[in-house]
Amino acid sequence: MLTGWFILMLGLGILLRSLSLILIFTPAFVLLNLIYLKAIEEKEMEGKFGDEYLRYKREIPMFFPRFKGRKPGSGKDCRGL
Repeated sequence: MLTGWFILMLGLGILLRSLSLILIFTPAFVLLNLIYLKAIEEKEMEGKFGDEYLRYKREIPMFFPRFKGRKPGSGKDCRGL
């Protein structure tokens, strides 16, 4: 959902030819959402799911997947968490 909002804001900035929307407000929107996710939402998830969520956080990156070090057919995926 956040990716959709980011693309929408970026697209509107391009459509309206607004440098301030592209260079100031869109990055500010992304930054504020990152702060919200880390500071508020993750704490709520930790409280709700406890150790299971902490293990999930250790094994699954927040934004960019890790491809290095995972062997095909190792059977380790997110369904096992």
